[in-house]
Amino acid sequence: SACLVGSEMCIRDSYCSGSISVIDPSTNQVIYNITVGKRPTDIAYDPSNGYIYVTHSCFCCVSVINPSTNQVIDTINVREGAVSITYDPNNGYIYVTNYRSDSVSVIDPSTNSVIATIKVGGCRGSITYDPSNGYIYVTNGCCVSVIDPSTNSVIATIKVRGGPLGITYDPSNGYIYV
Repeated sequence: SACLVGSEMCIRDSYCSGSISVIDPSTNQVIYNITVGKRPTDIAYDPSNGYIYVTHSCFCCVSVINPSTNQVIDTINVREGAVSITYDPNNGYIYVTNYRSDSVSVIDPSTNSVIATIKVGGCRGSITYDPSNGYIYVTNGCCVSVIDPSTNSVIATIKVRGGPLGITYDPSNGYIYV
């Protein structure tokens, strides 16, 4: 699988093929490929139902995979440009960034439906959950929006340098890295 650098699209990888690869860590081999549709960008696991959720960057949907059968069992419509995804273990919901509508969709995995849409500014597409305070952090424009999942609302905006894309939580020190 090869990718081109810059703004050019990949030549041959899962992003273009529309598939998710299943890797056996004991052998470091791909054991299965699951066709999910064009441009899968991010994956989250929901331990409450055991399903895997996959975003599609050029479409308005999230694919739901049953890992026991390696099949797509549902498709959830969200806002356009679903890019990044995270699971909140406190409320059991899944949060999806929608970069073309500057919003975050909240999915209830028990029904696989969108239960809320949270408007954030200039959503670029990355999201993470912070278990120390229970908040969701989303990169957008030149800021990071902080979402309180108990109210599904933006409670703070943190200005950062440049146009942030990636974001993660470090459990060893409790910091968010952007």
